[in-house]
Amino acid sequence: MSCAPALEGEAIFSLDFVCLVGSGQPVRTRRFTLKQYLQLPHVMILTGDGHQAMVDRPLAALGEKRRVALRIPFFIPAVFAIAQTDLVLTVPRTLARITAPMAGLRMIEPPRELKPFPYFMSWHPRLTNEAAQVWLRDQVRAAARSIRSN
Repeated sequence: MSCAPALEGEAIFSLDFVCLVGSGQPVRTRRFTLKQYLQLPHVMILTGDGHQAMVDRPLAALGEKRRVALRIPFFIPAVFAIAQTDLVLTVPRTLARITAPMAGLRMIEPPRELKPFPYFMSWHPRLTNEAAQVWLRDQVRAAARSIRSN
């Protein structure tokens, strides 16, 4: 029995988080402290394992957990669901820039403990020099550059 070969890969961009809050959230600060963040009611985007890994993992490493008041499967409905509430929704900044103005939400910087996270593209090693794969990876890199520049 042979082991599957390791995948090739590269980080194509990093995303950072921002917190969106609706009109019912009285907190007026530029950035949440970890203590403030953990005291507030949160919306969690449902995932297969019941956690938003890039948000909940760093908190778990500190022995902390968010107070989840609402679980919803998709980001866009979550953005509009919090508009008239005191709930906090932690999302990638690129999504917040687009949706916050449409939903009338304020953006607040998350606690410093929530670091940016990398997005990777991966491929099987035998495809490294395959022309169609090389072209596709170039297209993905170009798309990633346009995300970074926005």
